[in-house]
Amino acid sequence: MTTPQDPEHLPPQQPYAPGSPPVGGYGQAGGPPEAPQALSEPKELRLSFWLWITAAALVALTSLLVMTQRESATEAARRAGGTQGLTEEQFQAAVTASLLFLLVLGLVMGGLLAFFAVKARAGRGWARVALTVLGALVFVYNVLGFSLLGLLTGLVVAVAMVTLHLPATKQHFDAVKRAG
Repeated sequence: MTTPQDPEHLPPQQPYAPGSPPVGGYGQAGGPPEAPQALSEPKELRLSFWLWITAAALVALTSLLVMTQRESATEAARRAGGTQGLTEEQFQAAVTASLLFLLVLGLVMGGLLAFFAVKARAGRGWARVALTVLGALVFVYNVLGFSLLGLLTGLVVAVAMVTLHLPATKQHFDAVKRAG
């Protein structure tokens, strides 16, 4: 076991002196390091962002327009069958619930597309993956819907996905990942 030394008999301590700066850590004048340059956003990513925002608006608009299609939805539900045992009131409530579900789903999907577009523009790779998956779902849903607005939405989503995966955009995502 060691015994503590008497503070009066300790050798004098030298004041702390920082070592020399690391090589490449300071500028030529020995000042503080320069702030890292902000990564410039490629025009392809900017285009993709605005296409995703447009797609989000189209998805939300489409879901709002669904509410104006109550008569055709009611007729389609009658033709599809499966209404046995339902009163007219229950049938109408089911149609209304279906339309409201589609409205909420469309608004949520549009909001998610806009949110992920903002995050992808900031260089977040996970948002790029999320946009690709959601974009594929939106594309298939809208193209199979056979409406003019759906085809337009599908086209916008397809171009947005392509621009999101162009080489310049991929390089930007890689640079943000390395910098972060």
